[in-house]
This record gives sequence, structure tokens and C-alpha cells, in this order.
Amino acid sequence: MISATLFAKALGLLRSMILAWTLGDSAEAVAFAAASKIPGALFDLLFSAAILACFIPAYNRAKAENEGNARAFSSAFLGTALLAAAALALLGVIFAPQIISVSSPKISKDTAALAARLLRIMFPMTVFAAGAYTLTGILQSAGSFLLPASVSALSNAFMVAYLILAGKNFSVYALAAAYVFSWFLQFLTLAVPLAVKKQMPRPKPNFSNKDLRACLAGVPKIMAGTLLSPALLLAAAFFASFVSDTAFVVYDYASGIYTIISGVAVYGVGNFVFPKLSRLFACGERKGAQKELSRALFAITAITLPVFAAVFSLAQDGVLLLYGRGKFGTELVAACASALKILSFSMPACAAAEILLRAFFADGKNAVPMYSSFLAILVCLLGNTLSLAFGGGLSGICAAFSAAVWAQALSLLFFAAKNFPETFRAKWVRKMPLLAPAFALCTAAMTFLAQKTEFFSSFPETIAIFLKISIVFIVGIVIYLICIYIMGFLGSEKEKR
Repeated sequence: MISATLFAKALGLLRSMILAWTLGDSAEAVAFAAASKIPGALFDLLFSAAILACFIPAYNRAKAENEGNARAFSSAFLGTALLAAAALALLGVIFAPQIISVSSPKISKDTAALAARLLRIMFPMTVFAAGAYTLTGILQSAGSFLLPASVSALSNAFMVAYLILAGKNFSVYALAAAYVFSWFLQFLTLAVPLAVKKQMPRPKPNFSNKDLRACLAGVPKIMAGTLLSPALLLAAAFFASFVSDTAFVVYDYASGIYTIISGVAVYGVGNFVFPKLSRLFACGERKGAQKELSRALFAITAITLPVFAAVFSLAQDGVLLLYGRGKFGTELVAACASALKILSFSMPACAAAEILLRAFFADGKNAVPMYSSFLAILVCLLGNTLSLAFGGGLSGICAAFSAAVWAQALSLLFFAAKNFPETFRAKWVRKMPLLAPAFALCTAAMTFLAQKTEFFSSFPETIAIFLKISIVFIVGIVIYLICIYIMGFLGSEKEKR
């Protein structure tokens, strides 16, 4: 599943690269960045996490009773989600200029007008996204993870194909339309196999359904608990517009790389463990669920730490390799790499927070994520305000993002220690200190090797950068794994004695 997610993210990165080469920091780039994040952010704010976090536990409870209840609930839920998403899309189309003026208040008048037109084209994607997320919940609850993890690969491949084939006929309006169609492809890819197996729910917003009513009762707290990611995205866009148009679009490129890299492991492990945690908590197997949570926390931390080390050490080279051509010049590369390096500090916190959020949702404790999100949003707003007041620029915006993610993760850990004590007594969490020396050596090795560029000076620039990144990353990973093995062996010997 992680491999499928990695492939999909790689195609998403390729799409971002071609856009960067084509648009750079032009007015069209700023307008597309301002418009494209709004439908997704608002959908995430109102629906996406609520759909998965509410739907999967409720669907598993209904399925535990009988298949008929599960089928009736999924039909009622899908109909309600599509109806709500359609209402959001309609409002977005009507009030697109006002939304842009609030979300990105300091971009130029002409750019804002273009962004509003693009936003009107893109808002209908929320309808297809609502359907795709609901069908993903059905498939994951049935133990099918590969197809949901692969669908974004198809939509990203479509976007890449459009960008390549468009050539001189490229149009930012056609790009916006392709963006919407790519979401339709995701929905279709999930719906067809379910329809063939006669498991596709018929959308019917039946508010008399008891499971739907119980599910909707928990939505407000879950929505509040999942505010952070879209809130950080919107806050960064808002405050970056006060810095400059270039800062606005550079943050968009840097956060895109960050999201792709951090998302592979985080969402791969998180989406895999969430249905299992939901089933265990629903069956009253709290100790089993907490041990599963312990294993997931160890796995996600072990995967994330060397990735963080690589991004921190190789940010400049990575951005240059990915974006450094066409309209994306040297100054943009340096600014994007600096932003990415600061964002990377939040990767370990982001990984832990995503797993803990799923644990609290699976256990029905929706208030805890709500409190942690409110705290993190407060930290974000305070950090961004201070950054603007003291001239922190784009670096301050990225630092506020990282601080907010850490605030959420630490608060979730505090509540998890009280709610899931068995998790922190299980062997997997007790082994996590073994990762610290491995991470330190890995980071030191990668940072040292990243400075030794003379070994590749005889190659063409693109090949030289690729070889450098590959060698530095492979050496760092080998050191990391050897260190974990040695520390694990020493720890085992100590336990025996």
C-alpha cells in the first residue's frame, strides 16, 4: 500500500515539477495556487476527515450487526455527503471573488480576478471528492487498501498527460478543468469495482437512518478535531500574501514537496491501521488496540526520521533537481529550499499526530483532537502574526507551521498517555529511544556527505545532483539501519541479563 502511495505521490510531484517549469512565479502561478487550494482546503475542513473518521467506525459498527444495516447506512451516508458537497460547490461558485479576497487579500487585483475565475471552474471537485472518500471508507473497512491508495496515481497521471500534451496550447483554464476531471476519475475508479461486485451503495440521503443520525452527531467534534491541516494551509496563504506574490507561490511549491514526502509513510501507515483500530475498539479489545497503536507509532517514527534527515540535508539539491529549470530560476530555488528545510522540522510531529488522531477517532474520543487542533491553530496564528510584525517573511510563516504541528503532536501525546496507558508500556514504544542515536548518526552522515559535491563535478549538472542525492540518501539509510540493528541487539542482550 505504501508503494502504491509512493507511486501516486511521485506522479503528483512530477505534476508539480512541470507546473513549476511552466509557470514559475508568474501571475498565472499565483492565481492557480490561490484558487486550487481553496476547494480542497474547504472540503478537508468540512468533510474529508469527518467522512473517514465518522464513516469508518460507524460503518464497522453497522456491519457488526448485519450486512443490511451496513448497506443502508452507506447509501444514506453517501447521499448526504454528495448533497452537502454539492451545496458547498454551489456556494463556492457564487462567492468565488469574495473567497479569494478573504483567503489571499494582498495579491494584485488582476491576479485575484483570474484566481476567482479559476476557482469557479474547480469548486465542483468537492462533489467527486465526497464520493471518492466515502467509497474509500467502504473499501478500507472491507480490508481493501491497495485500490484506494492507487486512485490518486490515475488522476495525477491524467494531469501529467495534459501538461505534457498541451505544449504551446497550455491554458490555465484548461488546467483547472483537468483538475476537476482528475477527481472524477478517482471516484469512477473506486465506483466501478464496487458496482461490478454489486457493493456500490445507492446515494439516498435518508435522515431517518439511525446509524446516520448517530454518525452525524459526532461530526462537529470530528470536524473541529481535523481543522489543523486545512487551517494551516489557509493561514499560510493568507499571511504569505502580505509578504509578496513570490513568497505566496514559493510557499505553495515548498509545501507541495513537503506534503508529498511526508504523506507517503504517514497516510500509508495511518490509513492501514485506522480500520483495524476501529474494529478492535468497537469489539471492546482495548489492550489489543493499544498494542496496535504502539506498533504503529514505532513504525511511523522509524520511517519518518531518516526522511526528515534527508530533506533537511538535501533540500537545496532536491529543489534544484526537481524545479530548477524553465521559469524557475536560481533565486526561486534558494527560497523554496529554505522554506522546505524549515517545514521539514515538523515531519516527526506530523507523523505522530496523524496516528494519534486516528486512535482517538477510532475510540470515539473526538473531543481530544478538537482541543489539540484549537491549540495548534492558536499557535499558528500567533506565530504568523509575530512573524509579520517583526519581518520574519516566508521563513517566519514556515516556522509558524512547524510550531503549530508540534503543538498538536505534544498535546495529543499528553492525552494519549492518560487514555491509552498500555500503548506506552508496550514494547514498541519502549524501543523508540533506540531510534535517537540512529537518527543522529544518519543526519550527521547525510549533512557531511551533502557538502562534498566535488566528487560529482565531472558529470552534467542534473546527473550530478541525482547521483549526489541518491548516494547521500542510501549511505544515510544504511547507517541508520545498522545503528538500529546494533542498538536493538544490545538492548535485547541487556534485557536477557
